[in-house]
Amino acid sequence: MTKTSQLIAALLLLSVAFAAFSQTPVSRTATAERSWPGFWRQFTVAINKKDHASLLRVMPSDFSDGGGGLTPKEWLSFIDENERSGSWRDLQRSMARGAKINRTWSAKGVPTKVTRDKAYYFEFRRDGKWYFAGVVGD
Repeated sequence: MTKTSQLIAALLLLSVAFAAFSQTPVSRTATAERSWPGFWRQFTVAINKKDHASLLRVMPSDFSDGGGGLTPKEWLSFIDENERSGSWRDLQRSMARGAKINRTWSAKGVPTKVTRDKAYYFEFRRDGKWYFAGVVGD
C-alpha cells in the first residue's frame, strides 16, 4: 500500500467511527420515541386484559422482578396468585398514569422510561424494540 492509500484508509476508518459514535445515540433515541406510542397502546391493552401471552412477548428473559429472581412467566403467575391483594389493579393503575423518560438511566446508553409512580420500567433495546424490563427495585 502506498502512503496515500494508507492515509485515505485511515481517514475513512476515522470518519466511519466518528459517525457511528456521534450519531447513534441521537438517532436511537429518536427511533425509540417514534416507536413508543404504538408499543404503549399494545402494552396497556395487554395489561388491562391480563393477556399473559402478549405480555410475555414484551418481557425480556432478563426481566427484573425487583429482587426475587422470578422469570417473566413466574412473575405473571405471582401477579395472578396475588390478585385478591390487588396486584393486577395496582399494575393497571400504575400503567394508567403513563410513563416518562428516565434521563439518568437513558444517559447510560439504553433509552429507558419509567412509570410516573416510579414502579416499573421499560427499555428500548439494541434489537430496536421496547420491552417491559422490570420492577423498579430499591
